Amino acid sequence: MNDKVKVVLAQLRHYLEALYGEQLDQVVLYGSQARGDAKPDSDIDVLIVLKQPVDSSAEIERTGEFTSHLCLENNVLISRTFTSIAQFKYETGGFFRNVRREGIAV
Repeated sequence: MNDKVKVVLAQLRHYLEALYGEQLDQVVLYGSQARGDAKPDSDIDVLIVLKQPVDSSAEIERTGEFTSHLCLENNVLISRTFTSIAQFKYETGGFFRNVRREGIAV
């Protein structure tokens, strides 16, 4: 993960903490950036884990304006996925297994 990605993730984390407060459990970087095999044009994949059940579509919309601004300002693409802490911990599907295995808490 390069310095630009670290700065973007820090800004995103700060925004999410302000928006969700105690509801935010964790932000997890996954995918090529977490594995260390990202290309210069690779996106930044983040899983945003909230303590309560999540309406993913509503949360994508809720965070869209800030995320778009962050992407344009830094010439990056941030891919957000939202989930609840229960789903992240106990879901047995491949996506969550991979994120739990390769993810980096931000």
